[in-house]
Amino acid sequence: MHIEQTQLVKAPREQVFQAFTDYEAIPKWQTFFTRVTVAKRDGNTVHLDMEVNMRGRRAMRTEKNVLTRPERIDVEGEMEGITNTSVWKFESAPEGSQVTVIIEARLPWKLKVIGPLVKRQFQAVVHEWLQDLAKYVGTK
Repeated sequence: MHIEQTQLVKAPREQVFQAFTDYEAIPKWQTFFTRVTVAKRDGNTVHLDMEVNMRGRRAMRTEKNVLTRPERIDVEGEMEGITNTSVWKFESAPEGSQVTVIIEARLPWKLKVIGPLVKRQFQAVVHEWLQDLAKYVGTK
């Protein structure tokens, strides 16, 4: 499953990158992740343990984030058998910054049947997440 989305954020990319990588603060500005804990930092690599709100049901997610400050974050994640890789790009734009995310997710066999529905729901979550990031950074 492939998803790609872009969001304009009215702030310098360094500020957007900083807000994005302030992992423990993420639950303060969006509702998808209810808890984020940095499990380990090793140079430019950050391992996260996360609690996710899946329409009122809690699920656990793990991530490995490789940071190339301030322009890129490469992520490998897993939640309930769904594995994904994503690339988050932070580019300067005349109005502030452009944040682009490219996600490749692999669904377990039991979800492949409803793959189009899962993709639509995931696209909506990513869109909302990017909008929440833009609002949060815009208030800082």
